[in-house]
Amino acid sequence: MESLEFFNNYSDAVCAFSKDKKIVFKNKSFLFAFSDYSTVDKFKKRFNFNLCFLSLENIKNKTPLDLMLQSNENFHTFCTYQNINDEYISYYVYTFKFDKYTIAVFKDVTSIDKIDSVQKKYVELKTKYEEVKETTEKFAKMQETAQTQVLKMGIINRISLVIRETNDMETILSSALGEIHTLLGSFKTYFSLREKSSFKLTYSVLGDDIEKDLIIDYEDAVVLQIKNKEIVVGSCVREYLNSNKVHSKGVKRIIIPVYNRSRLLGIIVTLTRQKFNVEENKEILQSISVQLASSIIQAGLIQQLNKKNKKLEKTLSELKETQMQLINSEKMASIGQLVSGVAHEINTPLASISSNNKLVSKLISSNSVSDEQLSILKDLNSIDSEAVNRISNIVKSLKRFVRLDEAEFQEADINKELDLTLKLLTHELKNNIEVVREYSKLPPIMCSVNMLNQVFMNLILNACHSLSEKNNAKITISTGIVDNNLVVKIKDNGCGIPLDVQSKIFNVGFTTKKIGLGTGLGLSISKKIVEMHKGNISFNSQPNMGTEFSVSIPLGI
Repeated sequence: MESLEFFNNYSDAVCAFSKDKKIVFKNKSFLFAFSDYSTVDKFKKRFNFNLCFLSLENIKNKTPLDLMLQSNENFHTFCTYQNINDEYISYYVYTFKFDKYTIAVFKDVTSIDKIDSVQKKYVELKTKYEEVKETTEKFAKMQETAQTQVLKMGIINRISLVIRETNDMETILSSALGEIHTLLGSFKTYFSLREKSSFKLTYSVLGDDIEKDLIIDYEDAVVLQIKNKEIVVGSCVREYLNSNKVHSKGVKRIIIPVYNRSRLLGIIVTLTRQKFNVEENKEILQSISVQLASSIIQAGLIQQLNKKNKKLEKTLSELKETQMQLINSEKMASIGQLVSGVAHEINTPLASISSNNKLVSKLISSNSVSDEQLSILKDLNSIDSEAVNRISNIVKSLKRFVRLDEAEFQEADINKELDLTLKLLTHELKNNIEVVREYSKLPPIMCSVNMLNQVFMNLILNACHSLSEKNNAKITISTGIVDNNLVVKIKDNGCGIPLDVQSKIFNVGFTTKKIGLGTGLGLSISKKIVEMHKGNISFNSQPNMGTEFSVSIPLGI
C-alpha cells in the first residue's frame, strides 16, 4: 500500500481497486471530492454515462465504473457524478494497471465545461457587443452628421433671413462672413471684389482690420485654383503677395471663390490657426458662397434699378416741367390769338372815348354850354361809361382766364367758365357764328379752372376755324351729368376732320391748319389737361358735316 501513497500528490481524485473490485486506496483529493465510500456498489450508483454505448448489453444496469473494472485494458470515459447535495459534476475518468491494482483517476471537467460555456457566452456577448458598438458608432456618426447638418442649415437659414430682410450689401456681407469666421474659428475674415485680374478689399468682419479698396494679388497657382472654382487651403506667411504684414509662425489661409455661374464676383478670405478639413466643410462653404453670390447680383440689380428709378424720376420731373412749359406756351399762343381780338374790342370803345373827349374839350373851351349841348355831354358821358365798362369787362375776363392770382385747384361753376371763355372769343364769333348754349344745372367741381378754360378755348377756337367758310355756322355747347361725370360737349357744323388723320389729332405737333396758323399743341395739351383731371376727351367727326368733342370729368376728384 505504501507504493500507492505517492498518488496523494495528485490534484485529481485517485483511487485503487483490487482484483476483487474493492477500493483499497483513496487519495486526499478523492476524499475531498467524494464521500468515504466503503463499497463500490454505493459509489458506482452515483455515476451516469455522458456517452451511450449502443452495442452494450444491459445498458440500463451498467455504470461507467462497471465497464472500467471489467476492462482488461486502459480505459477512459466522460461521465456525470451526482453528489449527496444532488449536484451534478462532470468527470473525465481514465484507468490504468499499476502493479496488481487498477488505478482510477477522476478529473473534474465541470469547470472546463463552465469555462467553455462562459467562453461561448463571452463570444456571443462579444459578438453582440461588437454589433452594438458598431450600431452605436453608426448612430453617433449619424447624430454627429445630423448635428453638423443642423448647424449648417442654421447658418444658411440665418444668412437667407438677412438676405430676405435687407438689400444692404454691407449687412449681408457682415452676416455671411461672420458665420464663416465663427465656424472656422478664424481671427481674420474679409471679402474682396474681383478687379480685372486682381481683387479689391471690400469688407472685413473686424471692420478696421483691412485697408479698404486696396488692390491685392495672389500667386499664379492660387489664382489658377480660384479660376477652377476650388477652395484654396494652405499655410502662408503673407496673406497676399503685396502684403507688408508677416505671420512669423505661419497661419492657415482659406480662400473661397464666389461665382455667379461662370462669372467670378470675388473671394472670401479667412485666416485661422485651427485644423481645417476641406471635405467636412466644403458643402457649407460652397452654400454660403452661392448665397453671397446671389445676394451680390441681387444688390447690384437693385442698385441699378434705384439709379434708373432716380433717372426716371428726374426725367419725369423734367417732363412735367416741359409739359407745364408747353401748356403755358399754348396758353401764351391762345392769349396771342386773343390779343388781336381784344385789341380790336378795346380799340372801338377807346376810339369812341377819344372822339367824345375831343368834343367835350371843344365844348368846354367854347365857354358856352347850352341845354342842348349839356344833353349831348350827358349822352357822350353815357357812351363813355359803356365803353369803359366794355374795356373793364374785357380786362377782367382776360385776367380771369389767365388766373395768375388763383390757386391751381378750386371749386368752379363750369357753366360760368364756358361763358367767360365765350366772352373772350367774341371777336372770333362775330363772323355770323351762332352759339347755342344748352346748359344743365351743375354742381361745383374741384378743378384747375384756368387749365380747363384753356381746353374749352382750344375746342371753341378749332370749331370757329372749321366754320370760317361755312354759311349758317353754328356752335352748340351743352353740359350735363352722366354716370357721376360732368360732361361738356362742343359741337360745330363745320368742315369736319378728314378720316385719314383722325387717329393723329391728339399727337404733339400735328395740325391740320395752314403753316403759321397752328402750333400742333392745342389738342395734345387739352388731352393731357383732361387726363390730369382723371377724365377723358373724345370726338366724333364726319367730313363736311361737323365735329363734336366731348370732355368728361369725374365729380369729386
